[in-house]
Amino acid sequence: MMETGQIVWIILYAVIGLAAVAILVKIHSKKTAPPRKKAPAHYVSISAEDNLDTFATAYDLDWRPERELLTGIPPEVEKIINSIDSISPLITDLSARLNDPDINPKDISRLIITDQGLTSFILKRVNSPYYGLVQKVDNIFNAIVILGYNEIYRIVMEERASRIGIKPNREEWIHANLTSTIAAYLASASRIGVPGGTMVTLGMLHDIARTIMLQSLPQPENSFSHDPRERLRQETELYGIDHATLGGILARRWQMPERLSNAIGRHHWPMFWPLREVAQASPDIIKELAILSISDIAAKNFSQDITGTYIGDDYYRFVKKPPKIESILMPEITRDLKRIRHIGEVKQGESGAPREGSDQG
Repeated sequence: MMETGQIVWIILYAVIGLAAVAILVKIHSKKTAPPRKKAPAHYVSISAEDNLDTFATAYDLDWRPERELLTGIPPEVEKIINSIDSISPLITDLSARLNDPDINPKDISRLIITDQGLTSFILKRVNSPYYGLVQKVDNIFNAIVILGYNEIYRIVMEERASRIGIKPNREEWIHANLTSTIAAYLASASRIGVPGGTMVTLGMLHDIARTIMLQSLPQPENSFSHDPRERLRQETELYGIDHATLGGILARRWQMPERLSNAIGRHHWPMFWPLREVAQASPDIIKELAILSISDIAAKNFSQDITGTYIGDDYYRFVKKPPKIESILMPEITRDLKRIRHIGEVKQGESGAPREGSDQG
């Protein structure tokens, strides 16, 4: 009979032998197995239950804008934008502060009250019948507390743009404010890591060059199409540049952050290319582009200028929403959207800005 020590050694050798075989098998499987492919970044896959034909035809278009960075601006357009002063750096400063998690009403109010004209403009707007406040607001701090940062910021951007001669008409004013409100909501609801202040800025400024084109360039005989894709094609043929591209160039000349400038210049890309393709070309701003493009289309649907989603389902899923306009125009924001539309229905001269002292019920 074997001694106990011999049995222990036999068991030990057996264990070591099995472990060695397992290691050799693992090494061999790694060598023979094909390398794993990494999933494309920022892409929402399509499940087997989805209608692939619908997705495939969403971007089957006859015309697309250029994606290359424009090196030259048509002389007539160049002359116009050279005559426009730079927008106040206060816009960029406020945007950065709105993205700060430690934002403080006192700090924001101190920044605003350094400009007496801006302070007066804000207080006049806040005390207008539009907001229907029971008590008169006599300082910026209280205005921020009552209306919130985003609302005050929108008023600031309107005043700063107006100061350099960019005054949107009624429809443009409504659209900018609708888009801004929806974008701020989506930034919060989607939780994909996009600061609300950034989206408020983009929502208000994304079509700023469209306002400039309307104010300073000849318009087509039968007006522009309501279809956003067709409008871009018309602008390109008429002016040699579309409003999105021009807006990005203008923002860059105003020394706004490159991310904001790029997002403004490319905010219509999701109507022409799927998310995976846009993400590969602009990985650093794909989140902003997804939210801004959906907000832009949702605002146009709310105003009944267009009907439909206009962009692929992948963008909606990226922001964690079903691909339906109804999923964007939720009850929690439609009240604010109706209020914006209400004030926008009152024109002030040719600027389209709300009339401060008008009775708006």
